[in-house]
Amino acid sequence: MEESKDLEPAAQEIDDILISDFEIDSLVFSKMADAIPDMICVTDIQQMRKIYSNAHVHHLFKMSKKEINDMGLRFFEKTIHPADQYNYFKEIDHLKTAKNDHVVEFRYRIIDFEGKVRWLSTKRKILKRDSFGMPLQIIGISQDVTQQIALVEERQKLLDEQAKLKVLQQQQLFEAIINAQEEERRNIAENLHNEIGQLLFAAQLKLSSSETESRNLINAAIKKVREISFELTPVLLNDMGLEAALKDMLERKLDANQISFNLSFNIKVLHLDKSLEVIIYRILQELVNNTIKHASASHVNVLVFQKGDDLYISQTDNGKGLDKSVLGDPKKGFGIKSIINRLHILNGVFEVFSNPESGTKVLMNIPLNGAR
Repeated sequence: MEESKDLEPAAQEIDDILISDFEIDSLVFSKMADAIPDMICVTDIQQMRKIYSNAHVHHLFKMSKKEINDMGLRFFEKTIHPADQYNYFKEIDHLKTAKNDHVVEFRYRIIDFEGKVRWLSTKRKILKRDSFGMPLQIIGISQDVTQQIALVEERQKLLDEQAKLKVLQQQQLFEAIINAQEEERRNIAENLHNEIGQLLFAAQLKLSSSETESRNLINAAIKKVREISFELTPVLLNDMGLEAALKDMLERKLDANQISFNLSFNIKVLHLDKSLEVIIYRILQELVNNTIKHASASHVNVLVFQKGDDLYISQTDNGKGLDKSVLGDPKKGFGIKSIINRLHILNGVFEVFSNPESGTKVLMNIPLNGAR
């Protein structure tokens, strides 16, 4: 114990030396802090006042240490971007009650003396607490990450543009395929009407009145050629417009299969784009064919109407419902896939609602201002 008492004055001398050394180190630290490109600040978070700032801070805002200190809270309100002030002060409020001394990183924007917006990434740590352990001061080191963020944004912009270009290329490919299909349909329809139809008509003229059975067969063949020709190329679509063409298609297809229907058509624009009308016609044609083949329905509702800049299309039947597995099977759902591809060109949306024995409802939404 005696030996321990003898050591007490020596321990006090060491403490004095450490304090003296710390004061020397503080001067060195200040010079080092002024030499680095990062911003270093010590903030009294209870009074919201900068009590230390290095040369880079003074240069960025063209203010002296005393000016920054005297401004108090106004310094933060003046230099922090208005859009980030709420989150900035919210982070400070968290630090005011922090129980640990972990480093906290925060990213925000400031406005420099030229009025330019800069992004800062700041790492903060509690520097001093009061006798009750409440944080009093924090030290923060901030890096200007404006260029890094600009590069990230530019990269994201390029990625977005590439994604848009890819979608546009896919749309152009689908459009080219559909246009080629329509051209092929026209060629086949013309050949059927001009060649096969005329040959059948000529054969009919050569039959005598007694050859009733042959005449009936040829009449049936001529009628079938006309039906196929109408199916391939809807003449009414070009001559009378979408509403007349849809009504004609529904009458020809559904009446022949004893299926009643209701068509509601309400478009505000005088004329839709021709390619858009063709795609809508083909979509509804495919849906009607599916209904006839698979639904065992007795009634069909078709609705086409415009609301604002959007076109809404629906077809509802009272049939036996649709097996959802068909939608994901490219072999079984080829017609559905064709519809989705056509809608893809128009930036449209396709939804199917169906339950066993309760019919099927198909909803489509096409943005008129975004449709190609």
